[in-house]
Amino acid sequence: MTEREALAVSRAVWCISGVLEAELVPEYVFSAIAGRSVSHFHQHVFVRPFGTPDSVVWNDVDSWDGAPRVDEHALGLLCCRLRTRFEARY
Repeated sequence: MTEREALAVSRAVWCISGVLEAELVPEYVFSAIAGRSVSHFHQHVFVRPFGTPDSVVWNDVDSWDGAPRVDEHALGLLCCRLRTRFEARY
């Protein structure tokens, strides 16, 4: 990855982190970079909702039965709101 690409990714992660904080008001926003076996760049940005029990692994909130869930329609609306906020920041 070139310096210019790394700076662009960093800015995008900074922007989406702020968007997620503003829209979802989570306890934490995490960012993780992972990659194995094939040379590539792979980054996740995800939230940990308030009230998530300490027993739930930091990157596995989906395994918690009490995790907030949305249906397909609500997810589409959320994505639209996130995109609008992201475009305004980026």
